[in-house]
Amino acid sequence: MSRQPALPQRLNRALRVGALLAVLAAGSVAVFVTEQSFVLGALAGALAGAGVLALFMLSRHRQAQRQARSEATRSQETTALLLHDFETQSEAWSWAADREGRLTHATERMACELGAASPEPLLGVSLLQLLRFGEGGPSLAMQQGFRDAPSPQMPPDHVWLMGCLAGRTPFRGVEVQVHSPARRTLWWSVSGVPVLDEIGVHVGWRGVVRDVTTLHEQSRALERLAHEDSLTGLANRHVLQSRTEQAVAALAQAPEADGEDALSPLSLYLLDLDNFKSVNDHFGHLVGDRLLQEVAQRLQRCVDAGPGGGVLARLGGDEFALLIAQPMHVVEREALALAMLATLREPWTPEDLCIEVRASLGVAAWTGPAHTASLLLQQADIALYEAKAAGRDLVRLFDAAMGERMVERHLVIHELGQALAAAQRALAYPERPEPELPCGRLSVHYQPQHDVGDGRLTGFEALVRWRHPQRGWISPAQFIPVAEETGLVVALGEWVLRQACRDAVGWGGDGKIAVNVSGVQLASRHLIRTVAQVLAETGLPPFRLELEVTETAVLADPAAARTRMQSLRSLGIGLGLDDFGTGYSSLAYLRTYPINTLKIDRSFITGLSAGAQADMILRTIIQLGQGLGMKTLAEGVETAEQLDTLRRHGCLQVQGYLFAAAMPAHDATERVFRARKITA
Repeated sequence: MSRQPALPQRLNRALRVGALLAVLAAGSVAVFVTEQSFVLGALAGALAGAGVLALFMLSRHRQAQRQARSEATRSQETTALLLHDFETQSEAWSWAADREGRLTHATERMACELGAASPEPLLGVSLLQLLRFGEGGPSLAMQQGFRDAPSPQMPPDHVWLMGCLAGRTPFRGVEVQVHSPARRTLWWSVSGVPVLDEIGVHVGWRGVVRDVTTLHEQSRALERLAHEDSLTGLANRHVLQSRTEQAVAALAQAPEADGEDALSPLSLYLLDLDNFKSVNDHFGHLVGDRLLQEVAQRLQRCVDAGPGGGVLARLGGDEFALLIAQPMHVVEREALALAMLATLREPWTPEDLCIEVRASLGVAAWTGPAHTASLLLQQADIALYEAKAAGRDLVRLFDAAMGERMVERHLVIHELGQALAAAQRALAYPERPEPELPCGRLSVHYQPQHDVGDGRLTGFEALVRWRHPQRGWISPAQFIPVAEETGLVVALGEWVLRQACRDAVGWGGDGKIAVNVSGVQLASRHLIRTVAQVLAETGLPPFRLELEVTETAVLADPAAARTRMQSLRSLGIGLGLDDFGTGYSSLAYLRTYPINTLKIDRSFITGLSAGAQADMILRTIIQLGQGLGMKTLAEGVETAEQLDTLRRHGCLQVQGYLFAAAMPAHDATERVFRARKITA
């Protein structure tokens, strides 16, 4: 056996082996050494490997630190960029202050809004002082009485903000009004949170200011729209209703209020222009809007010169209202109403136009605690309706008789609708008998029309009748105007047309059936289709149907009336002009409208007894019809003398009590069959 090498040599060799093993281990190389060298080499290799690992970990740590610093730098740059964009492009910016509320950071935007050239003058100034007095700062604040404690002169928003700053409590969205010398008054929404150091001591404030001026302006605009008429600048319907309710409630709680009608503490006026639609139709809606503005100004001047305490409002369209919350005698109420109409009568002359303005006016007065706001409005509306019905350009003061007439009118409307519905059911289902109803029953009666020459029956005029179980026969003059005002006349006229055509089909022959058409029906675009459907459903030959229209209905809209009348003639039916001579009696429209029959009004027939002049007028009308190729028919013939005169002047057909009054359908049927037997 050889001797073992010395220890230093062995250690040196072990280190070399360890280093080699470390290198080879790092390179994944397997080696074999002697047992003694392996132990020492392993220990040294471990120490050497740990150093390498430590160096590797240290390198990774330093690389991570450099990357973190780089990312932090980029993050700070991004944050600064975003903050810059936020404070320059948006409606908000940041602020910071010390623990006393004095600014330590302000932005260019904040300085600009407060009228400062840069943020520096703002630093060290109390946030509250800047918000309240703008660029003036502390000196101006002291001049205007600024105090650290709340005062009665301070706005509530500033008091709240002062309390938050003093109590070191976070606040959010406190809206304050800022007086800016740079531009209009501003509104800012201020938010802030207290800043604490690492041990929790309050050291300052950080927050955000958002400019909400535009939102406030929009809010005020919406509020103005909610209470003001956008066209005229007057109060609107909502304001008038609210003020009326408030005034009535106050009067109802005041026992000393005088409720005598002659001296009432509350008066309500409703005014409606009489000719506004024609202004829109002839000159356009832009001129119509300017007219409404002119009317509002004139009425306002009249109200300003009145008793005071008045609220003038535009309710919509061409309707205005005035509420006077001052004691007025009935004579004063009427005088103010007449003055309002008088100020409107002066012609309005914009540019090259000259427009006459007319209006109707109804007035109601508060009479006692039982008088509600809605009742006052209803009574003023009733008075306005009476003014229109009496001829327009008039004033009517509400009285008890008007109320009774209006109740009667509403009853007529309600019961007429029920009676029409029952009549429509009876026509649709004739096999189902209709029971007697409280509203009564509608029916179609027929007045015979005869040839003047030989007296033969030529046809009938269909007339609607209404028999009420309590009030008996109700005159058409009472319910037809109501039906026209409410639009019910369209359905009523269609039912009469359908019933008359069905009855006429049962008579057979070639006798004519004449049916009246109101102005509302003539204006309806559905009239032609309705007539065509009725003819198709009933099977009545078109030549047997003649529709009668009035002059006033034709002249309400001449162009549209001409178009519809030509379309009706294209169906093969005839057209008659009813009540000729009572309206314009213009030859121009007689030439251009497709009229078959000229129907002479009964007033010319009854006037024959007045003398030669009435006779000459009647002869002229008949000759006019003959010259235009029209058949003439006189209504209201009651005596043989009248019939002789008509025969002498060449009138072709007549109807009236001399022959027969209007009769039910079964009597008309008997008359038709009896006439056939006579002529057979």
